[in-house]
Amino acid sequence: MKIGVRLTACFLTIFVLMIAGDAVSIWQLRQLEAHTKVVKTADKASSAIVRLHLDVNSFSGGVAVLTRSHDARQFANQAAVLRETFLRHVRDAEQILDSSPEIAQDAFTSSTLKTLKATLPSQIDSEIELANVGDWPAIQLRLTGQIQDLIDLSSSLVEGVEERVFQQRATMNEETEQVRRRLFLVVPAAWLLTLLVAAALGWYVTRTITFPLSELTIGAEALARGDFRHEVNVGGNDELAVFGKAFNHAARQLDHQFEMTLEVRVAERTRIARELHDTLLQSFHGLLYRFQAARNMFPQRTAEGIQALDAALLRAEQALEESRNSIQGLRLGVSAESELDEMLIATGQELASSHRGEDGWPHFKVIVEGERKGLPPTIKDEIGPIGRELIRNAFRHARAHKIEAEIRYDEDVFRLIVRDDGTGIDPKILKDGGRPGHWGLQGVHERARGIGARVEFWSEAGAGTEVRLTLPSAIAYEKSRSGPRFRLLPKRRVDEHQS
Repeated sequence: MKIGVRLTACFLTIFVLMIAGDAVSIWQLRQLEAHTKVVKTADKASSAIVRLHLDVNSFSGGVAVLTRSHDARQFANQAAVLRETFLRHVRDAEQILDSSPEIAQDAFTSSTLKTLKATLPSQIDSEIELANVGDWPAIQLRLTGQIQDLIDLSSSLVEGVEERVFQQRATMNEETEQVRRRLFLVVPAAWLLTLLVAAALGWYVTRTITFPLSELTIGAEALARGDFRHEVNVGGNDELAVFGKAFNHAARQLDHQFEMTLEVRVAERTRIARELHDTLLQSFHGLLYRFQAARNMFPQRTAEGIQALDAALLRAEQALEESRNSIQGLRLGVSAESELDEMLIATGQELASSHRGEDGWPHFKVIVEGERKGLPPTIKDEIGPIGRELIRNAFRHARAHKIEAEIRYDEDVFRLIVRDDGTGIDPKILKDGGRPGHWGLQGVHERARGIGARVEFWSEAGAGTEVRLTLPSAIAYEKSRSGPRFRLLPKRRVDEHQS
């Protein structure tokens, strides 16, 4: 999935889990609310029945008071008020009992309530009729007989309802406690599950993003070091995977271009060397003819022979002077068999033979440190001319007694160091990058920049000069494609030569 789809899916999953946790909590709370509502309804039913019992007692007490007054009109009015109040309370009690099926379904409660509803109003009506005819003794007899029976009946109703309410309250309390316990278990469990799932999804999404990014970072660093064969391992089909595939493709293209450039350069330099070699052969053939002609002139035309010989020698000297540097720079740099130290030794031998100082020949040596590693031809073609130029400057300008070239094959970096104990380099020349009209030092810097190397100069008047070239191992050392392409030699020290 794409990164946006993954993030959206994780967010929706966490959101659904949170909604589910809230739904479970609300469900449990609604159960608590339902239980509380049942208990409240039962309490209301109990209160309504108790109120009916009080109405019966109030009627009994009111009748006793009105009987002693012998006021039929007042008795009728008060009794009618008690009758309406009682009937209203009965209707309220019936409504409350209807909302509490557990109490309303009790046969004793429903029959007792119906008996009270029918009997007490008829008793009141009978009492009013007796009062109107002035039969107060009959009213007194009913008060002590039938009214007392109603009081007992209402009292029994109160007891039965209270017992039902007590049982229902106990049941609801037990169920409420169970719901409360579930609530304290389910809600934390739901939130903990949501938290764990959110943490797992967050780790998963973060991992699927940070791991490819770290792979791409490593690949970018390898590419910056010049390791074009490094490939990033990013799977999937999301944006980072597409970027990783594009990165690998670009690295392969760069490696291909690098190899093509290398092959073109080697082929071109070989072609130039071959053409120069063929040209030199033709020149030497021409010189042989000249020498032969001079040889033939000597017996009879000595003067002309000498002139021809001088001309041939002059032409040979010119040909050698013109081609020596070209042949050395092209063929020596391209040869895959020659080692860098051998190239530098050859340069030192050639220069030492023609640069004798006031105190004799300079002492020159090449030092190799570390396990020898193969250098790619393009790297060797640039480092070789840099070393020769630095050695040539030391012989020509430093007036040194000792000149050293040190080659260090370290694991993380390649170093070429050229030092002498000569007169040093003018700081102004170092600052300007060379003398006006001379391009040696400028060429050294240009070649170094072309291969990603760094060149540092240290020089002090009377204390000599040291030039240090450093190149990262990822660029400097040749990598094998199908096994070693060069022969590793043990660490050695090469001392050449004193002339």
